[in-house]
Amino acid sequence: MNLEDVLNKKPFSTQEVYFKTTYPYDTVNLPEKAFFYYKFNDERIIYPLAISYKGEMYFQTYNKYTNKKDKGYDPDQTSRFCKVTNYGRFIYFEENMRGSWSKALLVNLNPATYSIKGKIKGIVLDLDNRELNMLRNCEDLNNFLVQHEINELKCNSEDFTIGELRSMIEEINKPYR
Repeated sequence: MNLEDVLNKKPFSTQEVYFKTTYPYDTVNLPEKAFFYYKFNDERIIYPLAISYKGEMYFQTYNKYTNKKDKGYDPDQTSRFCKVTNYGRFIYFEENMRGSWSKALLVNLNPATYSIKGKIKGIVLDLDNRELNMLRNCEDLNNFLVQHEINELKCNSEDFTIGELRSMIEEINKPYR
């Protein structure tokens, strides 16, 4: 399944699936992050870019579909799906990401440090350019907005939080629902 299949709502499979949460304490009915498995053989699903489960859309962060400048980042756990939290002009979800170099450095220092989670990053599916774009800070967000002919937002990259990003994406997406 590729990005075009997702956008055209073409299913990769119609087999029944179930999920396992990535964190033991995440007991929500539909978690923010999860691994999906085929029900008939308990095999973990790793290939499709997205899964629709009980009316919610979940995406993975594949480097293949990632904006060029974001390819140096990897999710904490590969094959993990993240629930879309905001729809509109852009499809938005969040994932714990870490730079590939820092990931490698942590493992070399001590393998136990590999389990330290990366920072939560906001990711948008840019429907115009057919790519995933990670919004790392205020400057990155404003560059993205200018590319899409949307007015820049006032913010400061030094104290820019994921909560501010969520609010800004919410405001941008509202008119497109």
